[in-house]
Amino acid sequence: MIWRFFADVMFVLHAAFLLFFVLGGFLAWKWPKVIWAHLAIVVWSAAIVIIDYDCPFTGAEKFFLRKGGEPVYEAGYINHYLDGTLWPQGQTPVAEKVGFALVIISYAGFFVLRHRRKARLRGESVGPRT
Repeated sequence: MIWRFFADVMFVLHAAFLLFFVLGGFLAWKWPKVIWAHLAIVVWSAAIVIIDYDCPFTGAEKFFLRKGGEPVYEAGYINHYLDGTLWPQGQTPVAEKVGFALVIISYAGFFVLRHRRKARLRGESVGPRT
């Protein structure tokens, strides 16, 4: 029973990690210091996708499932839980590209806002007045 609880904790942590990957750059618009944690997660996630190795969150969840005598899924977390649920079956590569595109968009917005804040602090005009 405790092993299933630990597996569920890993499931939730993994979901939070992925959600932060997609939204963390946008959160940094409001809380700029978040960008450093987000950047670390982006590098980590890019490495997992590019090198194609198993995520430690998935490994830990599977370990706890095995210890608890539960069935262990074959694929990775994203393929098992999200492929065919949040996007059409087999479209994980497209979903990954969309995720990384959202990161790029959020970073572009972050740097524009950062530039405007710094200009405002220096007393400079920052674009057209409305």
